[in-house]
Amino acid sequence: MNAKKIACFVEGQTELIFVERLFQEIAGYKKISIETYKFQGGKTKRTIQPLKPSIVQDAPFFVLLYDCSSDSQVLSDIRKQHESLTNSGYEKILGLRDLYPISLSRKGEVERGIKGFLKPLHKMGIPICMNLAVMEIEAWFLAEWHYLSKLDNRLIPDFILQECGYDLRSIDVEQRPHPSQDLDDIYQLIGCKYDKSEKISQEIINYLDYDFLYLELVSRVKQLKSFIGEIDSFLVE
Repeated sequence: MNAKKIACFVEGQTELIFVERLFQEIAGYKKISIETYKFQGGKTKRTIQPLKPSIVQDAPFFVLLYDCSSDSQVLSDIRKQHESLTNSGYEKILGLRDLYPISLSRKGEVERGIKGFLKPLHKMGIPICMNLAVMEIEAWFLAEWHYLSKLDNRLIPDFILQECGYDLRSIDVEQRPHPSQDLDDIYQLIGCKYDKSEKISQEIINYLDYDFLYLELVSRVKQLKSFIGEIDSFLVE
């Protein structure tokens, strides 16, 4: 039996690490094969660098995962690869990028622009679903606040409320204007710094509670629900 195939284009390294793990957690590690690649270069000359081959063979599901290295490149990289992915038997393309640094008030404008950009492609190949993490993927990490106490047992919601002025248990993380700055503020409470380095991203992804994220957060974080819904619809044998 041939594997069902999906391609996913994300804006950066943090998103790549997270999405790879999310697919594995939802599908089951032995049921999904994932290969990762990275786009490099400017708009006119793009090259593709292999990152990690699949370690699971003969799985019923296959994911081709691309790091586009910039939010501005996700749509154009999808457009350039759309025909070949269609001809290669892929079922769907997913895209994931942040809204930041564009303001939240312009979200609708950005979504309309994306829809218009993709409309011609939908007429000639496999469907494309573009997802915006509002305002950044770090908003999803803030919402899954349990992981912070695994970094340091002081980082519980009451302490963060006292020091930063917001309660991670109840705030709408999609209204935070700069979630990665929020994370950095929290990290600084324990003398650390948040950045998008591979080491820190991998640490977060390892500590996240995926049951909580999958079963609970989807009711609170609209864009996360949308993204997981697309994964779920693909993972049907």
